[in-house]
Amino acid sequence: MSNLSGSATGSACAVCGDQSSGKHYGVACCDGCSCFFKRSVRRGSSYACIALAGNCVVDKARRNWCPCCRFQRCLAVGMNAAAVQEERGPRNQQVTQYRHARRQTVQVPSAPSPTAHSQALHFQILAQILVTCLRQAKANEQFALLESCQQDAILQAVWSEIFVLRASHWSLDISAMIEGCGDEQLKRLIFEAQQLKADVLELNFMETLILCRKELAISAQYGIILGSHSNAALVSLARYTLQQSNYLRFGQLLLGLRQLCLRRFDCALSCMFRTVVRDILKTL
Repeated sequence: MSNLSGSATGSACAVCGDQSSGKHYGVACCDGCSCFFKRSVRRGSSYACIALAGNCVVDKARRNWCPCCRFQRCLAVGMNAAAVQEERGPRNQQVTQYRHARRQTVQVPSAPSPTAHSQALHFQILAQILVTCLRQAKANEQFALLESCQQDAILQAVWSEIFVLRASHWSLDISAMIEGCGDEQLKRLIFEAQQLKADVLELNFMETLILCRKELAISAQYGIILGSHSNAALVSLARYTLQQSNYLRFGQLLLGLRQLCLRRFDCALSCMFRTVVRDILKTL
């Protein structure tokens, strides 16, 4: 049995709001949500809400954040699990298996670990900070001259450096979020970046240097553009620090920036953050 019934191409996905590719399992939705629903039903996947509240936002940018809430959204809009099962076996047997899997899926621990709960909330807050960092980078005066596809390619390569630089100098105190995430490497990276104690202008100069490194250019044409802006940012940073009569500051900032760029972002949150980056760049 085909999972397509009727045509709804051109409408919005009932699950996440993305462009629908037609009717899948009785509901107009995108290919991503259709495949997610089919995979979840066939595997009898058991999900737990990352916030343990069951009310996470499911939209184009955040549909991959919480599989539990995404699956419940699929069911809420009327996606037919029986149609998935009919594609590969007798209906009665498969529906029985699905009902059992669904009962397992919707179960939420009656006494969730306070640590797990707080870590999930801290991740969500840090993810929102990451989204803000990406938006700020997109608004960088020099970087904005590039085409959107070029910007996205570069941001996917340097997002971790931008995040650590900005998060370590966040305008509000987010130390509890960093501490509560339970990731020792991320805490160390943030702590080391905090030692730069950069002001707003210095942060902007360093961000431009990260975004405009010539080796990140996709082509020779963009390499020339980025190289010129990188040199301009270096000159501006040198002038600014010398105007402050701090002759060692320029070297300190460059050394700190070099260390930041050499650090590998292999902390436990890095894979989840990469998903956020991939999804959010599609909407910026």
